[in-house]
Amino acid sequence: MNKLSKRLQAVADMVDSGSYLADVGSDHALLPIYLLQKGTVKWVQAIENKTEPFLRTKRNVEAAGLASHVHCSLSDGLTELSDEVDAVSICGIGGLLTCQILEKNPSRLGNVKTIILDPHRDLAAVRKRVSALGYRLIDEKMVYEQKIFYSVMKWRKGSADQPYGPDELAFGPILMEKRDETFLRYLGEQKEKISKILNRGLPKEKREYYLDLYRRIVKQL
Repeated sequence: MNKLSKRLQAVADMVDSGSYLADVGSDHALLPIYLLQKGTVKWVQAIENKTEPFLRTKRNVEAAGLASHVHCSLSDGLTELSDEVDAVSICGIGGLLTCQILEKNPSRLGNVKTIILDPHRDLAAVRKRVSALGYRLIDEKMVYEQKIFYSVMKWRKGSADQPYGPDELAFGPILMEKRDETFLRYLGEQKEKISKILNRGLPKEKREYYLDLYRRIVKQL
């Protein structure tokens, strides 16, 4: 069984046993192959919208002897999502593009109970826009790998008990509750970055924005 990166392992750990997973942007099919070999899932739809990554995915699946368990799909986002899929993972891309993929075909989410995301940027926007699609955060883990912080989110269909507030959108309600070492380190580094930004000459509106964010980070720490 291939060893996954720390980031992809965090994603794999959030996939429910017995799911029919669609992995959007599957590339090398590392996640589907791992989950099938481990026995977590029996079926995966591996989706790529570019020919070369699609062919690479298909070759890797065939080399692993899993062609009968993986539907390799050359398609855009969720446009050709299989009706049997009940879980979707979208990893390795920016947060705004992640949201666009989900929002472009909301009707395709009808049978999708679980969404697992690994947005590289714009985390607050992801939390706000995915919750607006009718999902609630049930788990979130921050990992640090190759000098980058990654936030892996697990969403379940159903509304949160109450709308997420500004701090919950910015920092993540579950990360705020767990307060693990990686999250606190992330906050510390963000504090230093924003401090340097505030020491520059900024327009009043931008300065107010960063000053507010700085104060909220200090409060979390």
